[in-house]
Amino acid sequence: MDALGLIVSLAFFVYFPVAGISSILLARRINDFGHQGVNPILKTFWTSFAIFMLGCSVIFIVSTFLAISTSQYFGSGAFLLSIPITLLFSLTIYLEYLCYRSASALNKGDEYDLPESLRHQLHKTRVLGWIVLGLPLLLFVPALLLAASVFLSFALVFLIFVIIGSVLNILSTSKRANESELLWLLALCVEKNIPIAEELDTYSLTQKQKYRERIQLLSSRLYSGESLSDALSTTPGLVPQSAIVAVRIGEESNSLGIALRDAAAQSTKKLRHLTDQSNLSIIFLYLTMVVSIQFLIVGFIMYWIIPKFKKIFLDFGTELPSITLGLMQVSDFIIAYFYLFLPLFSLPIMALVLIQVGNYYGWYNLRIPFFTEWFPRLNTPHCLRQIAQSVSVHKPPQIALDSISTFHLWADVRMRTQSVNERIKQGENIWESLQNAKLISETEAALCSTAERMDNLPYVLRTLAESIELRRARKLRFFTEFLKPIIISVLAILVGYFVIALYMPLVKLINDLV
Repeated sequence: MDALGLIVSLAFFVYFPVAGISSILLARRINDFGHQGVNPILKTFWTSFAIFMLGCSVIFIVSTFLAISTSQYFGSGAFLLSIPITLLFSLTIYLEYLCYRSASALNKGDEYDLPESLRHQLHKTRVLGWIVLGLPLLLFVPALLLAASVFLSFALVFLIFVIIGSVLNILSTSKRANESELLWLLALCVEKNIPIAEELDTYSLTQKQKYRERIQLLSSRLYSGESLSDALSTTPGLVPQSAIVAVRIGEESNSLGIALRDAAAQSTKKLRHLTDQSNLSIIFLYLTMVVSIQFLIVGFIMYWIIPKFKKIFLDFGTELPSITLGLMQVSDFIIAYFYLFLPLFSLPIMALVLIQVGNYYGWYNLRIPFFTEWFPRLNTPHCLRQIAQSVSVHKPPQIALDSISTFHLWADVRMRTQSVNERIKQGENIWESLQNAKLISETEAALCSTAERMDNLPYVLRTLAESIELRRARKLRFFTEFLKPIIISVLAILVGYFVIALYMPLVKLINDLV
């Protein structure tokens, strides 16, 4: 094994597992036992270990570039292939930086409870730790797919993937429908003053075993005296997380019926957009299977056919065309460093799995760090509807903002809303505060100010929220339609290059013989 192979082996089978496990243990330790009263020796150990792992990441990156620059296959292709490896090590650098900051926060602060910023940082550390711990799987997914294709035939593997994807789409649609149905039931009970717990017991008898048990658990918590919002939050998965926040606002503002009806209406509307999510998952399924087929076919030809192909033409004394020589160089490089290509071919499969998980549980019901920080307007429609809920019953918007900053699932949304609340308490206008927090644009802030003066604010807020969601759905549809021809064109170019490179020597040989 050459130097580059040794670096990749050490990184994937030693460094990544150690970095992932250590970060998960650190985040769990602080979460379970707090950040005060920690043994100073333990704190010194964690900070020193984080610095050591940071140094290892830097050494791995430098060693990778040195190994590539001294390789016999040195060239632009090798440097392009080193980019994913550099990104992986950059991921571990950021992870160890988070670990260092978390360890440095030990024994600081007078409050026993973890600050919101530290909790958010620990959540990012834990999620990133699991991602780094799972990186070695990127090497095994294509190997498992190849083994399954050999023993079961590729057509059967493809059929299994299609069936699994279709079943998951059906299950996700069924889950969204159950959420909508339950919200309508709760709204009807509140509006008609029907005992919710008794109605849930009756409703559970019409459901399947697993879902029935969860409905009965919800009703038992209501029987024990818990509020509806507390019972729903301790029985996750029955309704969307945004609906739970809306229920809390409704309980505080005495508008529970309005909150449940609005949440049920929004849940029903979202069922219409499930086709766009299904189209995106179908695109990734198509991409995964086509790339896998090409990978298997091209790999077989490069490993078995091209060396014999090259020997035949050398025996004839025929000079090979430059396009064929380029393909052979690529073939030699892939065979020599096949382990570098395995993670690249795993990415479509991982993306397909993530899309199916997100579609099933609902993206707004998952705690996704990093991504939600980069797009602060993701929660804007929910925030506008929840403010409209408070304003419609002549309550101040701060009731909605307080509930969001306390009970929202995403930590960055909680911190951003808490910052907005503090600015409002200092005398800043609510719409200017939301604009400064990048939750609404300048035009939207002006529209809300005008609607507030015209005493038409609830209608405008709900209409604005719906408009934002419609624009997102339109952009997603445009993206999927734009992506389809690009994917097909790129795959066609690769296939065309491969076919031309293989058949050009035959044309040249026939021409020379004639």
